[in-house]
Amino acid sequence: MTLSLIIIKLFNLIRYFAYFVLDFIISFNKQILKPNTLLLIKLDSIGDYLLFRNFLEYLKKSEKFKDYRITLLGNIIWKELAETFDSQTIDNFLWLERQKFNNNILYKYHLLNSIYKYGFETVINCSYSREILFGDSIVKTSRAINRIGSIGSPDSHVKWKRNLLTDRAYTKLIPSSNQIMFEFDRNKEYFSKILNVNLDIIKPFLNTYKLDSFDINKEYVVVFPGANHSKRKWDKEKYSIVIAHLLKNYELDIVLAGSISDYIIADDIFNKLKSERVKNFAGKTNLPQLAKLISDSKLLISNETSAIHFAAAVNTPFICISNGNHFGRFHPYPKEMGLKAIFIYPKEIMDYISDYDYLKSKYGFGSELNINCINENEVVAAAEKLLTKE
Repeated sequence: MTLSLIIIKLFNLIRYFAYFVLDFIISFNKQILKPNTLLLIKLDSIGDYLLFRNFLEYLKKSEKFKDYRITLLGNIIWKELAETFDSQTIDNFLWLERQKFNNNILYKYHLLNSIYKYGFETVINCSYSREILFGDSIVKTSRAINRIGSIGSPDSHVKWKRNLLTDRAYTKLIPSSNQIMFEFDRNKEYFSKILNVNLDIIKPFLNTYKLDSFDINKEYVVVFPGANHSKRKWDKEKYSIVIAHLLKNYELDIVLAGSISDYIIADDIFNKLKSERVKNFAGKTNLPQLAKLISDSKLLISNETSAIHFAAAVNTPFICISNGNHFGRFHPYPKEMGLKAIFIYPKEIMDYISDYDYLKSKYGFGSELNINCINENEVVAAAEKLLTKE
């Protein structure tokens, strides 16, 4: 075990004991449980939320929860997305900043205490990959009558910790399939068991028709060259080659997109190409605007990020460039969903692409393959295939 990993584990242990003390203090405060109140906890990233949000409507209309006031505690990074598209389903939103909750004890106390004092009757942790220091601890402190969660992912390095420390925080743990499943299908399995109904939803969807389109005169392709982790970023020089090919062979503009942290990468590509047909929107759109931008485009070319989940939800053809990390959970999308999508991986995966079970078992919990082994000609060929279909 490396020194850095030992330090991380030590700090997590300190955080857990700090939470234990806070929880003990909070338990002495007065709490009045409110009937027909439901708290949903979802603290994952943007893509996770896009693969989850369609089930909110089923909860709201279900026999079990149709008369409940529903509150969603969410990750603040997708605040605008949820409040734009899901305010008709959710009665109240609460927002959590993950870094502050992890490191600022006063912030953690105030948020935990506010949830405790609200007196929720039922709490559902909506994440399959349960986190001890986040969702699990919030469930415990809520002191709700009904505390529901998934039995959790089988990752050996966290399963024993959940069994030891936080499984007992729940009044009901929902069993789940042991096999690696696409995350949307995992959510479908979970909520089907909670509601005791067979859900008929096939794929995620997002309606952007009420949002204003961007003032782009020509048809365009969106290119999303950023990602949260370096191993998920395809080289910007390779993106530049693909874009140059599209500019030469198609009467399409190119729109570079991404978060503010992706701006430098997008700007480097923009400056290299020196074309009036390339526009850099990275850092200039909020999440609802990004959804609309992708919805109106002819094609999305992206690393394995939230952008591909936007494209899937709005039915825009897309190319996903990935090193295979979490294969089977977040990509590729199942063929049964009928998407116009091409997933491109390093040769180690492409050589076995028909052996889905093997790839899930090998890369379902991580991949260290080099994404830059993917040749730009593979992406060009995929773009030509999808644009021709259009």
